[in-house]
Amino acid sequence: MRFIAERTGDRTLRRLLRPDNKGQLAQWSWGRQAVDVIAERPVRATAQEWAQVLGGLRPRLYSISSSPLTQPHEVALTVSVVRYDNPHGRARTGVCSAFLAGTAPGSPVPVRVRRSPHFRPPADPGTPMVMVGAGTGIAPFIGFLYERRARGHRAPNWLFFGEQHRAGDFYYEEELTALRDEGHLDRLDTAFSRDQRARIYVQDRMREQGHRLWSWLQDGAHLYVCGDASRMAKDVDRALCDIAVTHGGLSPEAAAAYLRRLSAGKRYVRDVY
Repeated sequence: MRFIAERTGDRTLRRLLRPDNKGQLAQWSWGRQAVDVIAERPVRATAQEWAQVLGGLRPRLYSISSSPLTQPHEVALTVSVVRYDNPHGRARTGVCSAFLAGTAPGSPVPVRVRRSPHFRPPADPGTPMVMVGAGTGIAPFIGFLYERRARGHRAPNWLFFGEQHRAGDFYYEEELTALRDEGHLDRLDTAFSRDQRARIYVQDRMREQGHRLWSWLQDGAHLYVCGDASRMAKDVDRALCDIAVTHGGLSPEAAAAYLRRLSAGKRYVRDVY
């Protein structure tokens, strides 16, 4: 945007790029990509100039939805394909999700594994585990549950899962039901936000179970969160603070400090995007 504004003198772009217009810039940018800005305001430039202005395509990170103990030669992913029309009616798709969805079986796909040393199930077989996942944020927790089952860990496991509609968005419903029936998933609390008039999210379910959740934390449970960083993860963090205040008798300041201690001790770990 700065490059085009400099080349064209476009007043709208210059106004949006002012430091005091961050809110308007965010609203204007929503749904737009660099190609849309260029199409709306054509600029002639050399290939080298464009290469310096446009950032390189970054890798897309996905949580692994399997355990090497149960699938030693495979890595499972949970991918939601992104497809939408931008504000000007142009069809857009997610670069990686649409690529994976449209790639023929057996085609080579370049991948690499990025280590996440702290986002993994508890090593102690007696440590309870609480997992909070919204949408495809459920991905790692399927692997976590299979990992604990394969290792013979008998500590209780609790999953909060949220999506829009139970009918079409209850990912891994059969697997989770089987794990619960087998005794490897002690509690499963779901929040399908669009299935009733009032919106219900995972943080609401956490507050409903606040007393029990606080008891699990006092018993040494490890807490994991996976999903959207901008909203869900922050709302979950606020819900945990509220639970510490309501059921732990802590002040808001002490509750925040308590969560910081959990994080420092690797008992409260997040994989957010």
